[in-house]
Amino acid sequence: MKIQASEAIVLTTRDYGESDRLVFFHTASCGKIRGIAKGARKSRKRFVNTFEPCSLVELEWREKNSLVWIETCKLVEPFISMRADIQKWALAALFSEVILDMVPEGEHQADLFLLHKEMLGGLEKDKDPWNVLILALLRFQALLGYMPALDGCSVCGRGLKTSLKWYWESCRGNLLCPDHFQRAHGCTALDLGTLALIDHARKIPLDKIWRLRMRQEIKTPVLDSLLDWIRHHTGKEIRSLKVIEQILPSMC
Repeated sequence: MKIQASEAIVLTTRDYGESDRLVFFHTASCGKIRGIAKGARKSRKRFVNTFEPCSLVELEWREKNSLVWIETCKLVEPFISMRADIQKWALAALFSEVILDMVPEGEHQADLFLLHKEMLGGLEKDKDPWNVLILALLRFQALLGYMPALDGCSVCGRGLKTSLKWYWESCRGNLLCPDHFQRAHGCTALDLGTLALIDHARKIPLDKIWRLRMRQEIKTPVLDSLLDWIRHHTGKEIRSLKVIEQILPSMC
C-alpha cells in the first residue's frame, strides 16, 4: 500500500477499541478522511500532542478499506493564541463541525482546505473573531455552490438597483425582491451595502477577504441565516453552537 502525505487539519478524535484512536482530518490533497492511529491511547511517545482538534499537521497514511492507517503525524501549527481564547476556540470548533457534517469524504477541494487553514489563522490574529467566522461561512457556502447570484431577484429577475432592501432566503439559495418576499420562508433583510460585501466575500482573493468588515448590527441576522442553512442541509442541530451559547451572553 502506497504511503500518502499531506498537510492536514485535525477535525475530531474518538476512542477506537482498547488502545487506538479514530481521527478525522481535513487534508489538502484528499479532502476529508478518517483514519486509525494504532496504539495512540497507550503510547507516550507516538503521536504526542498531534491530535488536538484544529491543529495543523503533516500527515502520512496508507489506504486500508474505508479507513486509512495513520503512519506519522507531526504538529506544524497548534494555534496557541486561539486556544487561549475560549471564544475563538469555540468558533474554530464550530467551523470544524461544519466541515465534518457537510463535506463528503475523499473529495479533493484545495480551495476549501485553504479557506479552513486561513480561517484558523484569522481567528489567531483578528480582534473580531465573529467577523472571521461569518466571512469563512459565506465563502464556504459559495464554494459549495449554494450562494445565490446576488444580481437580482431569483423569482422575477428584477435588478438590484430597483430596490434598497432585499431578502436573502439562505436555505433555498434565493435572493428575493420586496414583491416576492415571504416571511414564512425565514428570509433575512439585507441592504445593498451588505449584499455588496457578501458578493465580495465570494469573489475576491482569499488573502484579501479578511479585510472585509461587516457592520455590527447586521452580523447576527447574517450569521443566523448561515446557521439555518447549515441546519437545513445537515438535518440536525449544530452541537458546538450549544457550547457557544453557554459561554457567551451574545453571539456578536
